[in-house]
Amino acid sequence: MALGTVNVGQAPVEKNNGLTTDQVGVPGGLATLDGEGKLTVSQRPAVDCYTQAQSDAKIAEAVESHDGSSAAHPGIRASIDALQASIQAIELKYGTNVTQNPFTVSFGSLGDVNVTGVWNSSQGRIEF
Repeated sequence: MALGTVNVGQAPVEKNNGLTTDQVGVPGGLATLDGEGKLTVSQRPAVDCYTQAQSDAKIAEAVESHDGSSAAHPGIRASIDALQASIQAIELKYGTNVTQNPFTVSFGSLGDVNVTGVWNSSQGRIEF
């Protein structure tokens, strides 16, 4: 076995790192932009999608259809109905000029109910 230094050269490397004109604006080459700063039409890939305006219209239509459905948001609808009933009761209690004994009665049904009084058809109420 021999000892000593050996000078081993590297493999030749191609020094041309530039692009040729046939590599500009083609797939796998250098992309170019149009006057608006976007890819030119020939460089854009084919896509199957909606435009922003079409997407917005479809979303708005779906939301409107959903919100208009009587089955949508049942908990919220029940809460609103209960609040409206409470407001109507408060308005009836405090917004009505009562000169006699005021009271409020709620019935689940009118079965087996006997009422004695005079029906005031113009006011839509029974007077005692």
